[in-house]
Amino acid sequence: MLFLLVCFPNVFLLLKVSSANISINGTRGEPLFWPCYHTFSEPFQPNNSLIYWQGCRKPHILLHAYVYGKEEFQHQNRSFKNRTTIFPDQLPSRNFSLIIEPLMLQDDQIDIEVIFRSQIKSTNRFCQTTVYVAAPFQEPKIEINRKEKTATCNTKGGFPEPEIKWSSGDRGTNLKPHKPSTVIFEEDGTFSVSSTVSIIGLQNVACEVYNPTSNQTLTATKEVSVPPPGNKSHQCPQPTEEPSTSERAGGEAADSAFNMPEDHEPKETVSLEENSQLTKL
Repeated sequence: MLFLLVCFPNVFLLLKVSSANISINGTRGEPLFWPCYHTFSEPFQPNNSLIYWQGCRKPHILLHAYVYGKEEFQHQNRSFKNRTTIFPDQLPSRNFSLIIEPLMLQDDQIDIEVIFRSQIKSTNRFCQTTVYVAAPFQEPKIEINRKEKTATCNTKGGFPEPEIKWSSGDRGTNLKPHKPSTVIFEEDGTFSVSSTVSIIGLQNVACEVYNPTSNQTLTATKEVSVPPPGNKSHQCPQPTEEPSTSERAGGEAADSAFNMPEDHEPKETVSLEENSQLTKL
């Protein structure tokens, strides 16, 4: 097993490299470093060597070429023009790595390998690799339709097609989409995705957008607070019985008694005996 030290600005990577089939992931618009390190028993002779970085499948796409001591671009595939870089000074130390910059969506799932030919040794094929390209999705947004009692999660601008999962934040359970997701393949090669779930009986929902190539997950949450079916949030007041005439009269009398003015005092009464004595006087 071999190790290759790769240096970029502010980044140092120690890569474990082998000649077995591997896969590498990259991001659209950024450089992709394809590590390849292979050893031979005989010394490297650049003036007697042919090296091709090309696609494994037919028709073979030529990414880069090194012919008898110098780089050759005449037969390079048009889609890789001015996008590939090798390390000529490190070829004697068997560093056959390649940089693709910028990485494009059209590079996704391309199978590439190195072909080495020399006058001394027969053709060698090594570093078979599959390239996977990702583009980050925009932050998902959740829209609530209270009339239909549904929530819709929308995102766009990413690649490849994402996986969308719904969950209930208050219950912590997964939710089944209301209907199959709507997936649109845009003109620029990216995807726009929309997914809908029912929110009946839920307090809040969460939508997760997972990119299988970049292994990135974006999450959006939303409070919904939709009452469950059959739950009446507003109730009409119960009608009251009309009081009878006697009850109304009694009530009015009671009210008049309680509403007596504060300065009103009951008059003093005089007995018959006291009245007769006052008459004699």
